[in-house]
This record gives sequence, structure tokens and C-alpha cells, in this order.
Amino acid sequence: MGTTSNIDTSGVNSNGWVQTFFDGFDGAYLDRAAWPIVQYNVGANGAFTYSPNNIFGYDGEMNVANIADGNGWTSGAFQQGWNGQMYGRWSINARFDAGQGVTAAILLWPTSGDDKFEIDLVEPRSADKTTLNNTTIHGPNDAITVPFDYDATQWHTYTVDWKPGLIAIYLDGTKILETNERVPDEPMSLGFLGYVASGGDSWFGGQPNAQTPAVTALHIDWVRTWTLADQYAGNLPAALYGTGPADLHATSNPYTGQWTAGLLVDANGNREFALTGQRSVEGINYAATWNAAAWNTELTLVTDAPATWDASYGRNLLFANFVDVELDFRAAGTTGVNVLAEGAQHGNIMLGDGNNGVTWVAHSSANAGANNVMNIVTGAGSDGIHLTAAAFSQADEPFAWGSDWNKDYDGRASVAQVSTGAGNDTITVDAGQAVIDAGAGDDTVAWHNPSTRFTVDVAADGATRVVDLQGVLGTALLYGVERLAFSDVTMAAPGQAGLETPIATIPVGTTPGTGQPAAGSGPGGTPAAGSGTVAAPAATDWNAIGAAMTSYHAATGQWWGADYDNLLAWDAAQAAQPAASAPAPQPVAATDWYALAAQAEANFAATGQWFV
Repeated sequence: MGTTSNIDTSGVNSNGWVQTFFDGFDGAYLDRAAWPIVQYNVGANGAFTYSPNNIFGYDGEMNVANIADGNGWTSGAFQQGWNGQMYGRWSINARFDAGQGVTAAILLWPTSGDDKFEIDLVEPRSADKTTLNNTTIHGPNDAITVPFDYDATQWHTYTVDWKPGLIAIYLDGTKILETNERVPDEPMSLGFLGYVASGGDSWFGGQPNAQTPAVTALHIDWVRTWTLADQYAGNLPAALYGTGPADLHATSNPYTGQWTAGLLVDANGNREFALTGQRSVEGINYAATWNAAAWNTELTLVTDAPATWDASYGRNLLFANFVDVELDFRAAGTTGVNVLAEGAQHGNIMLGDGNNGVTWVAHSSANAGANNVMNIVTGAGSDGIHLTAAAFSQADEPFAWGSDWNKDYDGRASVAQVSTGAGNDTITVDAGQAVIDAGAGDDTVAWHNPSTRFTVDVAADGATRVVDLQGVLGTALLYGVERLAFSDVTMAAPGQAGLETPIATIPVGTTPGTGQPAAGSGPGGTPAAGSGTVAAPAATDWNAIGAAMTSYHAATGQWWGADYDNLLAWDAAQAAQPAASAPAPQPVAATDWYALAAQAEANFAATGQWFV
């Protein structure tokens, strides 16, 4: 077994680094949020098949096993996938079992999945694993391989430092390779790759023979990841998440590995669906949290609302792959915060009086429901807001996937309601409809499209109205906006009236995750034209609605399918008629409609679907 204390004894100097990830592999199953990719395919040489059954925890270590079962060989492989980063240090404590024709590699691989770069920290090739232990750095057109002899069947710590223009590799704290050539220039992630040789693998020394054990493995005790101190984005304020089914269970989903579970944290403190850490997106380092399950499945909600603002909090904050994003960072005050909400269908984002930035990468799907409204409210600073969608952004690519995810979603069902307060603000509209209240200051709304694509006029309430003739962006109603900037021309906004009723957010923690359209909204949960306001939902009398529904079914044999207010009006009219003129209702058992409504809301929060 590995070192039960999980202590790094290699002695590699950690000055200038901040540890941002650790996994001691002390449970029976792989943490699917931290390690989302498990290989399912035939090995490139045709000699074996990758199987998730070959990845298993035992006695404080994770095993990547090569197994002969009479029908051929299977092997295992897993990696951090989209959980990689741009530059960093990775340290791994591991050992290899001896055996002819079987081995494994510890390597860094591009998160994009391309094969432009590869850094093999170690890849033993000899049968006894004491010679031909190589480290290899692959560049776009060539590679450098350095052999070093030592006993790889014993526990050793392998470390790679990857900095701008420099790679250094260490064995137990001793540097064995340093180069400024073939240095990757894209995010990389750590992986462990089993391998079984074929007869044609001359570079390897031959395929398994009669002396090869039927089971060999790469044993991994622990993994640590660091970020360069001058690139560290800071801490993420404490986030809360919705949860799904509580029990660990087998899954048939090929993207989540063999096992999945619905609790955020198990008895050992292991994460399961949500993960926090440092992420590099389009050249920016973020303090991040992301849902590692498929979009709109296990985790749909993230809530983050610190009461006070700590100096350790990052200013670049990323929330990825959650359907509902509920963020209240007004506690930051005049500290500027840059928020990226990637893949959110709806939610609320509130910021303080600093010079803030918000990017909403909108998403929706055919079965996601009608609530596609994102409310963004900032304070007195000069803010930059970017409204875009999955089809037009690269930010979603490292995160989002699953049967409900549509990488081509162009935002046409999404609605942004934005209030930027005072300050000189810029709001860029690349997707969706918008109601924008820019308040005081010199404010601009911009499009990355030519002016010929739009009509611009003044609405009845004095707002500037911009309509996309192609129908993708819909209508933007602009209040207090001084300037329109298209890709070919900048012009004064013809209508600069203010919005009479300010845009408001639903208080975080009040109704997150219910998915209900806000009271006073238009059909399908979109804002009523010209209203620009989403108010807190009014209290719903579910017992009155349930009783009216029962009466309607008894009278007509049908279930009411229209607006509940009209149902209550029908019920009141029926009650006002003489008793003889109304059909006699059929006796029914009493129904607790409050309990059913609460169950339906809980189901939606957990699964994204309404059912009882």
C-alpha cells in the first residue's frame, strides 16, 4: 500500500507555488468530479481493451490494472480531462508492478484532446521495471526521451514543473530533465494510462509471455497539483449546491465512468459531482466551481452569497455547467469582481459598486422548460457585461456535455435583464433578448454585428428598441443608454428614457432552483414587453387551486390546462351559480395540495423535471 499519511517526502522546493488540488485515493471509487475521463475503447495497437473495471481503489491507493482473463487483455486509464490548467506543478507518488509486455504511463495531455503536446513523467518499458524507465516530452513535430535506471517497483515521487517556456522533471526531488523546447502553450491535464504490448511493439521489448502475471498494476498513492503563486486566482467564496439521489450506484453513462453518486460529499469527504479549484479559460485564471455531471442532470443549482468579503477571495470567479446560478457578491463593495456564468439557463447575479465584469454564456435545451431569464444587477462602478451563448463562446468547451447539452444553442430563447446603475457601462449583446437599464453615466450597448442587421427606433415608453431582423437576438429594450455600437458604426441612442420600475433580482436563498416563472412575467416565463422587471413570486394557494382543479374535473371529465388564475375565476363563477345548475361533483379523497406542490418543486430542483 501507499504512504498512509499521504505526506510528500520528496523535498521539492515549494516556494512560489500554491497547492490547489490533492487526492489521496483513500476511498474505493474514483472521484468522478476530479477525474471525469475513464477510457472505454480498444488500445491503439489492438492488443487490449480499456475497461473502467480496471480502475479500482484498495488500501489507500488507486490501481490502474492490466488483466488477462482468458479472452485477452484489458487495461485501465483515467485522467483529469477538462479539469486541467495552464501551467503548474504535478506530483505523484506511485509504483509499478513488474511483468513482461505490461506497463503504464503517468503523463500530461492537452485538455482539448489533441496530440500536439505530451509530457510523459515516466513510462517503464523493461520487464523488471528497473531499466528503460523513460521520460519523454513530445512537441508538435518531434520528441526528446531521457532514460534513467532505478527500481520503479518501489514507491517514488514523480514531479513535473511546467512554466512559461520551461519544463523540469524530478524523481524523488532530484531534477532529471530541464528544457525550454517543446513547451506546451495550451491547458494540460494529468492522466494515468495502462498498456499491454503487441507482437509489433519492438520499442517495448515484446508482448506478454508465460511469465507475465495475469494481473499487474500501476499503484497511485496520491496526487498533488500546484499553481504558480503569481498566477493563483484566489479562493472561491463558499458555495452551496443542489443534490440528487443519495446512494452510490452503477451507471450506464459512458461519460461518468463505472460509478456515480448524488451526494455532494460522502462520509469520507470525497467530492462527487461538484468540484472547486483553479481553472484557466481563454487565458484567464479563475477561482472556479463546476458541475462534473452532465448538464441538467445531477446538479442543477449553485448558490454563492458571502455575507462579508474576504481578502483571500478571487476577483475572477467561474461557475460552470449549472442550470440555475444564484450569486450575490454585493459584499465585495468597491472591489471589482469578474464573474463567468457558463452554461446557465437562468438565475440572479448581483455585484457591488466596483468596476465589475459579468459574462453569461447562456444555454437552454428542448426539455429545459420556459424559464430562461438571467437577472444581472451591478452597482455604481463602470461595468462590462457580455451576453452570449454556447454557440458563440469557447468558454463552455472544457465543461459542458451530456444528452441535454447543445453546443449549437444560439441564445434565441434566453432573456437578460440587466441593471448597471451609475458608472460608464458597456453591455455587449451577442445572444438572446435583453432589457437593459443603464442608469446614470455614459453607457454603451454593443453588438458584434453590422447595423444593417437591425432596426432601431423609439418604443412607446421612450426606450431605444433594437430588433434583430434575423430573429436570433430578438428585441433589446434599452433605458438610459446613450450610445449604440455596431461592428460598422457607432451612433447616439434615439431614446434615452429611464426605466420607471427598476429591474430587481429574486433574493438569493428565497426561491433558487424552483424553476418557476416569476410573477408578472410574460408567456413562457419571458418578461412582458416593456416591463423590464422580474418580481418575487406571489404566494400560491395550492389548496384553492387543487380544489378548483378537482371541481373542474368532476364537472367536465377534463383536467384544466390553462392559467391557474383563470381556473380560480371559473371556480368562483361555478360557486356563484344556483346549486341545481352545476353538475354534482364526484366524491374524492382530500388531497394535500401543498405537499404535492412541495414535492414537485423538490423534484424539479433535483432533476430539472416537474413530476409528482
